[in-house]
Amino acid sequence: MSGVWDIALGLLVVVVAIIAVGWVMRRMYPGAMSGTRTLKVVAALPLGPRERLVLVDAAGTHILLGVTGQQISALHHFSEPVVLQEPPVGGDFALRLRDALGKGGRS
Repeated sequence: MSGVWDIALGLLVVVVAIIAVGWVMRRMYPGAMSGTRTLKVVAALPLGPRERLVLVDAAGTHILLGVTGQQISALHHFSEPVVLQEPPVGGDFALRLRDALGKGGRS
């Protein structure tokens, strides 16, 4: 029975430690855990297994980055924010499958 209490006490110590670290982080870095971020990835396009293009919004400025396994390079700074067209939900494959099954609803 002593082993069960040892495990419960250990679990309690871990949970209290996690809560304490969260509390300290919120006190020391108030903006780090909030939902307001000034840097976000707008779009990413994989070019290979470890290479991709990334469009980043940095405080309202859009920057196109080339990302590889060894480095990150700024390729272009846009003077105006880039407006991206949203792809249809489900993509082209879903539409073709629906049409093939005769449930497309198209005339």
